[in-house]
Amino acid sequence: MDRVNAKAAALFAAKETRRRKLAGLPFPDKVQAVVRLQRMVAPLWRARGRQVHVWKIEGTDEVPTLYGCRAGV
Repeated sequence: MDRVNAKAAALFAAKETRRRKLAGLPFPDKVQAVVRLQRMVAPLWRARGRQVHVWKIEGTDEVPTLYGCRAGV
């Protein structure tokens, strides 16, 4: 049981570290992350019949990466 608790504690610590790292990003990077997430979810919403509007901003024409984040972020 202690191994499970240790693993859970490690996962929660990693989650907190990632959240703090993302919170420290400059505002333009945060907006780009939101646009990437919008692009990832848009096909799902459209398939369900919802109208979707993805923000159009400079620097977000690339294909979304896994989880909508840059490597190492």
